[in-house]
Amino acid sequence: MSTWELDLPVETERLLLRAHREDDLDDLVVFHGDPAITRYIPWPVRDREQTREALARKLDGTRAAAPGEWITLAVEERATGTAIGEVLVKREEEGHAEVGYVIRTDRQGQGLATEAVTALLDAVTARFGVRVVDAIVVDGNDASARLLERLGFVPVAHDLVTPEGEPMTRFRRTQ
Repeated sequence: MSTWELDLPVETERLLLRAHREDDLDDLVVFHGDPAITRYIPWPVRDREQTREALARKLDGTRAAAPGEWITLAVEERATGTAIGEVLVKREEEGHAEVGYVIRTDRQGQGLATEAVTALLDAVTARFGVRVVDAIVVDGNDASARLLERLGFVPVAHDLVTPEGEPMTRFRRTQ
């Protein structure tokens, strides 16, 4: 089984999906430390040092050698050069993947998450033959659920819970 590795950067009209860089720290602190953002994602509010540690782990996150491993990319706004979020893809069994995403609060509502996730899904479909993609959303994150539904995902399981016991929904898109 070969390693998953995308040709980077993945470019869209407004964004670059690229490897994280050490100089992304100031940009990442903005959303890693935002309780409105971390409310629905699997990490706690992080201070600058905790974000630095997380960034250090992400610097090598551009390939997935085996099922269960994640590719984690920075979402850079082309007009400003600012890392405004992250997109992730988890390599699963043959033809399957899981996607995740986060966009900082002041850039939400502009279609940037849709643009980033669409580009990531197009890239993994073309490069790795992914046919089935899952995404897990904490119930109450209605904006994320709407984004997935716009991209052709449908809810398929409602029996998941966060470590804190909050209900989650698994969405799936099949090519």
